[in-house]
Amino acid sequence: MRVIFNEEQHVYWLGDKRLISVTTLLKKHGLATDYSGVSTDVLEKARKRGTAIHKEIEEYIKFGKIGFTPEFSDYIDITDELGFTPCKSEIILPDYDIPDIEVDNYIFAGTADIIGNSADGLTLVDVKTTRNVNIRSCAWQLSLYERLADVKFDKMYVFHLGEKSKAIPIERIPAVEIDRLLECERNGEIYHEPGLVVANELVELFENAERVLKLAEAAKETAEKTAKKYRQQLYELMTKQKITSWETPDKSMLITRVAPTTQAKVDGTKLKAEMPEIAAKYSKVSSVKGYVKITIREA
Repeated sequence: MRVIFNEEQHVYWLGDKRLISVTTLLKKHGLATDYSGVSTDVLEKARKRGTAIHKEIEEYIKFGKIGFTPEFSDYIDITDELGFTPCKSEIILPDYDIPDIEVDNYIFAGTADIIGNSADGLTLVDVKTTRNVNIRSCAWQLSLYERLADVKFDKMYVFHLGEKSKAIPIERIPAVEIDRLLECERNGEIYHEPGLVVANELVELFENAERVLKLAEAAKETAEKTAKKYRQQLYELMTKQKITSWETPDKSMLITRVAPTTQAKVDGTKLKAEMPEIAAKYSKVSSVKGYVKITIREA
């Protein structure tokens, strides 16, 4: 027995059992992007545009038909850059035969955009055409597709097609959290993602430190702009008067005029494109220490 998708009703069936879609599952548990503040007209226009772009890509993968939208061209550029070759598109998941005795184990289904191969190996891709991309929601979506496919992909991407198209690598949601989500769904409960446990004292300390740092960075930026203006005035005076070095009257500062020069640099992007083997041979891989990124939201 296989999962059947009724496109007209937008419903997944496994025999006579109706399955919840990945999209509905995420929305139900507060894991999807919230579009409640967007007007119906805007949403409908975006939906039609997204459907058209998805259709172009699907027809290109299945029949080699060339699309005409800028987003389609960006899709081709991204696949070339990643060395990505699509194998299947619009894949209804699970996409394998399910024995009758196992039907009760299945509660959800979905349709993955693209599965293919890239330089990273077996790759799962979701295409997004929205203005912004909710990375966390995409991580849940792709991780659930991976669970349905019963395959561990080497890489998962969102191809964000729009004003600044790009491929966004997606990290999978831990299996234990997917299990928790599905258990909540079975039990009629709402899943809540685990939160970070932090002592109040630490929160206060790092908040104060980050705000002090932000003020210091702002002051530094202002000081640098002012200093740059005066340095340019000094440079022009020293050039005009043919002076290469000068000390302030109190001897506290030595000012040296550096003449214009040229600097040769290796164009890494061009080298990788034209001589990938040489670029790889002389590339150095180094470890980068993990860190936290903090964004201060002003009230």
